[in-house]
Amino acid sequence: MGVPSLWLLASAALSATTPDKPHIVIMLADNVGWAAVEWHRPPALPAREISTPKLDALRASGLELDRHYTYKFCSPSRSALMSGRLPAHVNVYNDDPAMAGAGAPAHMRLMPAMLRDAGYRTHFVGKWHLGMASRSRQTPAARGFDTSLGYFHSTNNYYDGTRAEGCGDAAHADLWDGDGPSALNGTAYEELVFRDRVVDVVEAHDAARPLFVYYALHTSCVGYDPDGTAGGERDSLQPDRAYYDKFSFIDDDDRRANVAMVALMDDVAGDVVGALRTAGLWANTLYLWSSDNGGAVHLGGGSNTYPLRGGYYNNFEGGVRAPAFLAGGALPEVARGKLLTEWIYIADWYATFARLAGASPDDGAVPAVDSLDVWDAIAGDGASPRVEWVQTPLGENATRATHGGDACYFSKPYKLLVGSVRQNGWPGQVHPNVSVAWDSFADVLDCAAGCLFDIVADPEERRDLAAAMPDTVAELRAKLERAAFYDPDRGDPDPRACAVAAATGYWGPFLP
Repeated sequence: MGVPSLWLLASAALSATTPDKPHIVIMLADNVGWAAVEWHRPPALPAREISTPKLDALRASGLELDRHYTYKFCSPSRSALMSGRLPAHVNVYNDDPAMAGAGAPAHMRLMPAMLRDAGYRTHFVGKWHLGMASRSRQTPAARGFDTSLGYFHSTNNYYDGTRAEGCGDAAHADLWDGDGPSALNGTAYEELVFRDRVVDVVEAHDAARPLFVYYALHTSCVGYDPDGTAGGERDSLQPDRAYYDKFSFIDDDDRRANVAMVALMDDVAGDVVGALRTAGLWANTLYLWSSDNGGAVHLGGGSNTYPLRGGYYNNFEGGVRAPAFLAGGALPEVARGKLLTEWIYIADWYATFARLAGASPDDGAVPAVDSLDVWDAIAGDGASPRVEWVQTPLGENATRATHGGDACYFSKPYKLLVGSVRQNGWPGQVHPNVSVAWDSFADVLDCAAGCLFDIVADPEERRDLAAAMPDTVAELRAKLERAAFYDPDRGDPDPRACAVAAATGYWGPFLP
């Protein structure tokens, strides 16, 4: 097949100290909307109100992924990426990590374990959100990472690293380094702490061995500050003050804070890629950048998904179609500078990277791995096999309002939505703004009977085809009803988590 030969040609041109497998670096951003990056800037938005030049340059020299789909919020996307399973078969919840079953089930092998078995050195930095209860089964160190520095909750305070959850008002540090609490809490703005660790990892790496880095940025997710005393200019989004000051000309505070966080993320990406170049690793690196879901267009979110419908927390395109690209010297020459319109789901990187690493994606666990190898599509050697999937299963647990309210099934070129779909609307080109405050969660589309969209011909989801195509609605509804939903008992928040946090001052494992 075409891809292996391309890879062998690329490998032959590298130095004798280069491993025969590519270095793999994932930078997974948080809540970065479709219109929050320069290559999707709305025409009416002044250019100075988006600052992602480093990412834009990487995207232009790499392969833009025009149809990169994720889950509609955080933990399920991360669970899918790391386990190679559709969220319906691994996790569809943003659960409290004090629940023993939160995140990706411990019996499933995650990507770092697969790659470490294939000879990679594996490193994690940033937002974990995949479970923390058991020290031996759920922490990054237990899931296959040689080193790790990150926090367990969905958010923490980006200025001091603390988090209070389910234990009264007491806030405890949420930053874990390897097998124990980190001393880096509050030493600098958290994203800069993470950047420094990734740069250190890259600089210390033995170039003769393949490297895997999973850097889950907190940008541009809200931080944790329920009482507004964090000391930042924007207590909800919590941008770095220096970056917030750079965008004083933006009149809407939420947009200003979001732009500031994305601009810092852009600089961090540039620093990481710069370190890879300096270390001589970039020529053999496959670099993936993506958001974990769509932008937070709700009040206080500050992001924009224009011209897509909806945003973070629903299955409209604005909630699940994420800006993304591949770059690096390991990307085949034929893919560079191109736009890939083939569909890819975030779970598909598991099988794709397994192929490049010479590993088997099958972990033998139940439910089975869903990931599809999309490397041929990336290298221009075929179409993507990803054309159909259950996005959000039916069922009261999966579709309760706190999880978006809607079930969803994709079957190219269609998408079926079932339920009450919140954030029913379209952000403007300048969103949010000081004149129009859109309480997106107050706008709900009733899709109880099913809403059908041709998202290839109508990517903005302007035309509901359900009345005109009842047979297609019935066919996809039947598939949605038959789709398996893996929903084990995740448990309740365990008081032992609070006891450990109170005794040590740190959130962390409370089971062996």
